[in-house]
Amino acid sequence: MFASARFRQGVKAAIPIWVAFVPSSVAWGIAAQAHGLRLDEIILMSAWVYSGPAQFAVLEPLSAGKSTLQVLVAGFLMNLRFLPMNAALVPYFRGVPRAKRIVSCHVVSASSFIISYLHFQKEREAVAENITRHPEPDGDANLYFFLGVGVTSFLVWVVGTGVGYGVALGMPHGFDEALKFILPGYFAGLLVVEMRGWAMPVICLGSLLAAIPGALIDPGWGWLTTAMIVATAGWGLEQWMLRGSRSSSSWA
Repeated sequence: MFASARFRQGVKAAIPIWVAFVPSSVAWGIAAQAHGLRLDEIILMSAWVYSGPAQFAVLEPLSAGKSTLQVLVAGFLMNLRFLPMNAALVPYFRGVPRAKRIVSCHVVSASSFIISYLHFQKEREAVAENITRHPEPDGDANLYFFLGVGVTSFLVWVVGTGVGYGVALGMPHGFDEALKFILPGYFAGLLVVEMRGWAMPVICLGSLLAAIPGALIDPGWGWLTTAMIVATAGWGLEQWMLRGSRSSSSWA
């Protein structure tokens, strides 16, 4: 597999992901060390969870001594986004044994999904429009390409978090306070990308306002429960309005 041309093609396509993963993985390693995690815990979490947003999200609950259930719920909610990504990739892996697909899904990330999915779409369109004489690659060939992207990006992420731990050990005393801004800064960057239209700003503001009284009522679960309710209601309202606009345009 590792010597196949499709795997090498995926490795080459993954280079931009490596460039993006190096600073973010090192930043998480630094933040994790500042929150009290050991090197083995950092490596294990990066290899097992393999999700920047989820790993950043659970740092504060872990360091604050929150319950295991709360930490798991926070990570689970962040990683729900991988379900539609996996579903979108499945048609390109036809004929691949289920066991192979289950193992391979561990290295799905937002970046590896986008690179692989767009590449597969481009190849399928080229075959459909007779732009290329080569047939569309089969499921195994597509899986090798995806693994070239996913496995190498996974290794860069895990190694980068370990490097971040080492970098944190050399930080001057008192620098830990500055590292607390890594988490809100990371999520602020994610939110800026999604700030299109009215829905996301309204949902964010509503979740924030609802989380404050929720935290006062129940410091453990109140903020999370109220924020989830508002976010789900906002998403449902957005979807309902989208369906309404589509149905009205179809009648026109």
